[in-house]
Amino acid sequence: MSLEGELDMSNSPDVRNALLPLFKDEPTHIVVDLSRVPYVDSSGIATFVEGLQLSRKNNVRFTLAGATPAVEAVFDLAYLKNVFEMIPSLEGLFEGEGKA
Repeated sequence: MSLEGELDMSNSPDVRNALLPLFKDEPTHIVVDLSRVPYVDSSGIATFVEGLQLSRKNNVRFTLAGATPAVEAVFDLAYLKNVFEMIPSLEGLFEGEGKA
């Protein structure tokens, strides 16, 4: 899932409505690309917390990728940076997966 633009209370419900149905397909891994998200507020964080809770309930790996320094700082201020799996970019994420 790739997001673009600010993630705030005006559009976090749309992100939630796009994210939650992904769990119905019983994936093993959901990745949210944040590389084009310059800002996230508490409602955006709450959307990701809900996604993380669902991932843990359903044994799904949940990764946030490419967070800008400003977005990463919000996660850090909320003491959530180490709660989420956050990676610098999508590059190389899936290399080697599915190989014996």
